[in-house]
Amino acid sequence: MEIPDGGVSGKDESSKAGGISGGGDSEVNLVPNALHEYGKVAMSGLLHVSPERDFTQEDLADLPGAFPPCVIRDGKIARADGLPLGWEHYDLLDEGFPATLTEDGELQMSPRPTPAHEEKAANLFTLLKHFSTCQRAGKAYLGPELRIRPYRRTLVPDVMFFKNPKPEWKQESVTHIDQIPDLAVEIVSPSNVGKKWEDNLAFYHEAGFPEFWLVQLGSNVQIWRAAEPKMNSVYKPGELFSTPLFPGLAIDPAWILDYPDEINLIRKFTPQIRVLRDPDEPQLTKRARKMAARIAEHFGERHGSHRELKRQPDRGPAIPRQARTRQEEPGREHER
Repeated sequence: MEIPDGGVSGKDESSKAGGISGGGDSEVNLVPNALHEYGKVAMSGLLHVSPERDFTQEDLADLPGAFPPCVIRDGKIARADGLPLGWEHYDLLDEGFPATLTEDGELQMSPRPTPAHEEKAANLFTLLKHFSTCQRAGKAYLGPELRIRPYRRTLVPDVMFFKNPKPEWKQESVTHIDQIPDLAVEIVSPSNVGKKWEDNLAFYHEAGFPEFWLVQLGSNVQIWRAAEPKMNSVYKPGELFSTPLFPGLAIDPAWILDYPDEINLIRKFTPQIRVLRDPDEPQLTKRARKMAARIAEHFGERHGSHRELKRQPDRGPAIPRQARTRQEEPGREHER
């Protein structure tokens, strides 16, 4: 899903702080309007608001010399003349400067991730990448910057998935992604889900992101979909969940906390789940069989209905000739 070019430019000095130009003299204040719809979710305790670190006067000294004069306003870095900062200013910042650009043209603090955070993001990325490789469908990305026109803001979801990624994203010269992902995932600690996540949640809804997940470290996975005005569901470690984005794949939140090596022996998820038998790792093969049976059971299939392939030592995965030439079974719908 791609938003056409046009709309607000980072150099548009007629834009007012607190809103986004909608063309002509109209103005739409997206985040506050969207937050009004989800305020009850935050107040219900599903989103735990906690203090977040703000920029201070000392941080202004780290801005590039070519940057316009700035001040600290409500913990954010803003232009002293009241005009909005744009992408042309944002691109002047050093790569390690911990900031994202808001719709109001201000710089908001974006703390660096902890090792635990990065490990969990890598686990989910590896899981989705494995699915894409097995099914030859889509592509997962780990932490690139997202810029969606006509919105001015920048976002850095921890993990993104695209069913139809652009070929040019492989080029070294590409510094950000300009297309709405089919899935955006943010990973936080349960005590650090605050206003920034609420703002992002509102933006995901407003911009029409098809699906987005909030992964709380050591806790659960919360799933929102664009078709629903509020949070769809919550899954705890030990529970399987699935989504139409990944046919045949069911995920346990525990696998994000601790990546299961046995899933690498699953070589196909749909139309029939297939397990690769490794004669050198019998225990790993046993765990892979158990995982495959559990996933199949999640979709209502017969226990142990997966097909097993055999790996021959030093020759990689060996798929029987008849399996290569045999016509595949008609696809089955795997979504709940």
